Amino acid sequence: MSGPRKRASAAKSAGWFQDRVEWLKIRRNWLTVAGVAGALILLLVLGTVAYAAATLPDPSKLDLAGGTIVIQDRHGTAIEERNAQGARVNPVTLAQISPLLRKATIDVEDKNFYQHGGIDWARLVKAGIIDTIARRPAQGASTIDEQLAKIAVLQSPKKSLLVKLREAMVAVSLQSRYTKDQILTMYLNTIFYGHHATGIEAAAQVYFGKHASELSLAEASLLAGLPNAPSYLDPALHLDRAKARQAIVLDAMVRQNDISQAQADQAKDAPLTFVFSESRSSQAPHFVDYVFEQLESLYGPSVVSRGGFAVKTTLDLNLQKAAEHAVAVGQQKLGSLGADNGDFLAIDPKTGEILAMVGSADFFNNDIKGQFNVVTGLRQPGSSFKPYAYEQAFRSHKLTMGNLLDDTSSHFAGGQFHDFDFRNMGMITAHQALLLSRNIPALETMQSAGIDSVIKLAHDMGITTNLKSEVTTAIGSSEVRMLDHAVGYGVFASGGTRHDPVSILEVDDMQGKTLDKPSPPQAKQVLTPQEAYLITYILKDYSSTWNLGWNKPFAGKSGTTNDYHDAWMMAYAPNLVIGAWVGHTGPGDQNMHGVFGTMVGSSVLKDFINNGLSQANFKVESFQRPSGLVDGTACQNNANVSPSPSASPSATSSASPGSSEKELYLPGTECVAPPPTPSPSPSPSPSDLLSPVPSIVPSGVTPSPTPAPSSTPAPTPTPSASPVTSP
Repeated sequence: MSGPRKRASAAKSAGWFQDRVEWLKIRRNWLTVAGVAGALILLLVLGTVAYAAATLPDPSKLDLAGGTIVIQDRHGTAIEERNAQGARVNPVTLAQISPLLRKATIDVEDKNFYQHGGIDWARLVKAGIIDTIARRPAQGASTIDEQLAKIAVLQSPKKSLLVKLREAMVAVSLQSRYTKDQILTMYLNTIFYGHHATGIEAAAQVYFGKHASELSLAEASLLAGLPNAPSYLDPALHLDRAKARQAIVLDAMVRQNDISQAQADQAKDAPLTFVFSESRSSQAPHFVDYVFEQLESLYGPSVVSRGGFAVKTTLDLNLQKAAEHAVAVGQQKLGSLGADNGDFLAIDPKTGEILAMVGSADFFNNDIKGQFNVVTGLRQPGSSFKPYAYEQAFRSHKLTMGNLLDDTSSHFAGGQFHDFDFRNMGMITAHQALLLSRNIPALETMQSAGIDSVIKLAHDMGITTNLKSEVTTAIGSSEVRMLDHAVGYGVFASGGTRHDPVSILEVDDMQGKTLDKPSPPQAKQVLTPQEAYLITYILKDYSSTWNLGWNKPFAGKSGTTNDYHDAWMMAYAPNLVIGAWVGHTGPGDQNMHGVFGTMVGSSVLKDFINNGLSQANFKVESFQRPSGLVDGTACQNNANVSPSPSASPSATSSASPGSSEKELYLPGTECVAPPPTPSPSPSPSPSDLLSPVPSIVPSGVTPSPTPAPSSTPAPTPTPSASPVTSP
C-alpha cells in the first residue's frame, strides 16, 4: 500500500514543479516584453527630446512685431489682415510701463515669475492633476517665459507634446541670455491685447488714449486680463466678460499683497472711459471677430497673437455682399419705423458652415452699438420658436397637423393671452395654426407636447441657451442666439441632422503649406426625415400665405416680440438656412413702431432670395418628400391623439385644410374618423410692406379691416413677462 502512495506523491510533486517552470517562463517572457516596450518608450522620448533640441530656434532672434494673419473666404479671397502694416506696435522700456500693470500681469499670469527658472514645476504638477481629474485642459501652466517663447520664437499653431517640449526648452534657454526684467519687458511689448494693439503701449493708447505709464489700477487690471482671450474678452463687445476677468486680476493682486482689498473693490467699481482708437479695413468684420474667437479657442491666444499664418474660412464673399445689401434694404424700408439696426446669417445645413454673417447694420456706428454682433447675442425669437413645439408634439404623437386646436383666447389661462389681431378663429387644424402663426394654439401645443420635452428637443436641435420651463417659451419668451436658431432650422432643412456652426476650414503658413485642418463637430441625427418634413410641409407655404414675394422655394417662419422690440424672419431650403433680425439698439433701446417679422421677410429676405442669390450664382435646392408618410385629410375630432388638446365647450369646428389639399401623417397617427365637409379655406389678403397682417378669420365670422401698423402700437393686455408674438 505504501508503494502506490509514494508514486502518487511523486507524480503530484513533478506536476507542481513543471507548473512552476512554466510560470517562470511566462513571467520571463512578460518581463522581456515589458523591458523591450520600456526601452522603445525611452528611445522615443530621447529621440523626441533630441529632435526638439536639434530643431530649436535661436532664442536671441526674437520677433517682437508679430506676423501677419490673413483671413480668407472659402475661395481664397482675402477678407482682412491683422498684425500687418496696420498693426499698432510701440515698444517701450520697463520704466515706461505702469508698475501696477507689471504687478497685475505677473500676479494673474505667473506669480512665481521672479523665482523660477523658466518652468514652474509646482504649477505644472498641479495643472496636470487638475487636468487629469477634469479630463480636459482646465488649468493653465505656462509661465511668462514659455508664453514669450511661444509668441516670439515658435511658429506652429498646433498643440502637441513636441511643441510644448520645444516651448519649455526655449523658456529655459531664455534664462541664460536675458534677465527677468528684460524677459518681462519683451513679453509686455509682444503680447496681443486685441483691437490691432500689440504690446502694452499700443493697447493703452487704443483702449484709453494714454501712455502705458499713465494707467490707473482699474485700467491696468482690465488690460492685464485681456491677453488671456482678446476676442472673447473684448470690452467693446463683451464688457461683462472683460469686467469679470478684471475682477480675477484684482483678486490675484490682493492675494499677492500688491494691493489691499479696499483698493481692489474701488477699482472694480471705477468707471472706465474707452476710446477704442483704431483703424480697420475688413469685408466682414463681425465674422472675422468670430473667427478669431474660434482661433483662440483652438490654438490659444498667444499663438494667435504671434500670427504668421493664413486662415481659410467658410465665408462666401459673394453671399456676404448679398447679405449686407439685404440688411441695407431693410434699413431703408424699415428705418423710419425705428428699426435702426439689423443682422443677417446664412449657413449650410448639410455641414454647418457659415456662408455669410452680418452682425449689425453698421460695424462702425457706435450709436447703434454697431460692433456688437447680434447674430451671437441674445434676443427673444417670438413666434419663430413655435416650430420646435409643434415638432415635439408631432413626433411624440400628442398631435398631428390634421388635429383640431381651439383658437379662442377666453378658454386658455383665463383669457390672459391673445393674438396680434385680437381675433378668435375657433377650431382650426394644427397645420393652419402654425402656418397662420396663432398664439393660443401654440400654447396648447406646448402643453400637449410637454414643456420640458419641447425644451429638450430645442436643445438637441442646436439651441444652447437656457430656456424657461414655462408655456410662454413656445411663443418666444426665452432668449436665443440667431446662430443657434439657424442650426435648429438646419435640422428641418437637412432632414433631421444637426450640424453645429463651422467657420474655419484650414490654417496654412505664409507659403501655402497646410498647418492644420480642424475637425468639424460630429453630426447628430435628431429627427427622422419624416418627422422633419412635417414642419417643412407646413412652412414651405409661408411666403405665399403672407405675401412675402419670394421667388425661390424656401420654407419660413417669422417672429415679433412684445411691443415690437424684435422682428425675426427665418427661412430654409435643403442647402441653405438664412435668418434676419431688425430692432432698435440706439440710445434708450426703444421699441419699434409696428415692425412685424413678416416685414423683415418681405424686405431683407426678399432682397437676398430674389436678387442676392442670383447675383452670387447660388442654386437653391427644392424640397423632396421622404417616403414613409401617409396622406390624409383634416380630422373631425381628436380621437386619434391622447390626451386631446383642450377646447372651450362652445367651440365649433371651422377647420379646413390649410394651404394644401391634404395633410401628412406619421404612420399610425391618421385620423380615426372621416373628415368633415371642408369649408372655404381662409386666405390672406394682399398686403404691401407696411401692412403685412393677412385678413384671416374663421368661416362664419364677419371679417374686420386688416389692422395696419401705426406709430402708436395697440395696447397689449397680457402679462409683462409674456411676449405677444405676431407674424
